[in-house]
Amino acid sequence: MTDSDIERMDAGTREDAHEGVEEGEEAGAEPQQELQQLQELKERLEECEGRADSSFERLQRLQADFANYKKRTAKETMDSVEYANEEIILSLLDVVDNFERALDSIQQNNDAGAIKKGIEMIFQQLWDVLKKEDVVPIESVGKTFDPHLHETVDRVKSDVASNTVVEELQRGYKYKSKVIRPCMVRVAE
Repeated sequence: MTDSDIERMDAGTREDAHEGVEEGEEAGAEPQQELQQLQELKERLEECEGRADSSFERLQRLQADFANYKKRTAKETMDSVEYANEEIILSLLDVVDNFERALDSIQQNNDAGAIKKGIEMIFQQLWDVLKKEDVVPIESVGKTFDPHLHETVDRVKSDVASNTVVEELQRGYKYKSKVIRPCMVRVAE
């Protein structure tokens, strides 16, 4: 081996060593860069987890608020159904009061005319309450039989046309547009 060979080898070793330093520097830079990226990812993850936790808590509060709303509206609905007839009952209690007064008056006064007039007034008061609630009687006598309005109790021979109501045994009523009690009638054959 000559001196020039040794110098070449020495130069090559120095180049290899120099390349290793450069690679080491790059290798040292890469872990530093990776650590920084990892730190940034951790920060983003923590931020996202914080937002997710916040959103989850807000969702839980909304669910609780909605459950409370449903309970409250269910109670309000039950109360409105339970007390829906309060106003009509108060009106009917006025009629009851007048009947009580009439009964007391009958015991104290035997004037049939005054008693009759008092009962007629109470009857009119009761009808006023029913009319206010849209309760109306169904007309039947002389009308053609309608199975939606009338209930036949008997068929009788008569001078009128067949299927004509000839007698009303019990009056029928409509509440608004619904028949709440059909008329019980006798119909011509």
